[in-house]
Amino acid sequence: MFRFKHFTIDDRNSAMKVGTDGVLLGAWAAMPSNDGALLDIGCGSGILSLIMAQRSNGKLNIDAIDIDEGAVRDSKNNFASSQWNNSINAICGNFVSFSKDCAKRYDIVISNPPFFTEDTFSPDLKRVSARNTASLSFESLFEGVKDIISPKGLFSMITPADSYSFLAQTALMQGFYLRRLTWVVTIEGAEPKRVLTEWSREQSQYTIDTLIITTGEGSYTLQYKELTNDFYL
Repeated sequence: MFRFKHFTIDDRNSAMKVGTDGVLLGAWAAMPSNDGALLDIGCGSGILSLIMAQRSNGKLNIDAIDIDEGAVRDSKNNFASSQWNNSINAICGNFVSFSKDCAKRYDIVISNPPFFTEDTFSPDLKRVSARNTASLSFESLFEGVKDIISPKGLFSMITPADSYSFLAQTALMQGFYLRRLTWVVTIEGAEPKRVLTEWSREQSQYTIDTLIITTGEGSYTLQYKELTNDFYL
């Protein structure tokens, strides 16, 4: 059980466990200025959806989808035990199929997608499937988002820093333009490990900055604490 300030996460059945990436994306992602619809792709145990529900004070209408039955079971339980249980809906299914049949249009789309591209042996086949891009490639992800995002909608995601060049190329091919980019550095002085990106169907000026999580001495930076303060105990 992972206890946050305003909700609790149980990820016992999920292939992908709670980690820093989900909290970072949830705290960083854009919010609509008014009520809207949000889709969480690859929701796992539901941490991203719960963070966004907290940030919107329950005003967002949130759908959370995952192909892993165990993850959806966890997310349903976590949503049901939260104070925003009436505004979040968990869906078990394949996002590619879902996007082709979905008539709904989302103002915000968020995803902490699978990102291992190499063939990695693991006794936990569920985890390999959840983290291997063969199960949901960047191309399939952007193609699906293109079908379900509103004309002025925003798509935010977190990926490995070394995948950014391919990610940006894929996004442009699918008609998405960068609006914000934040390089995530785990330890001050090191190379970025992750990159947070926000994409739109409309071309505009974009911003680039860097988030450092810990100092060289190992303490959390003020920047990181301010970003995540509303969530961590």
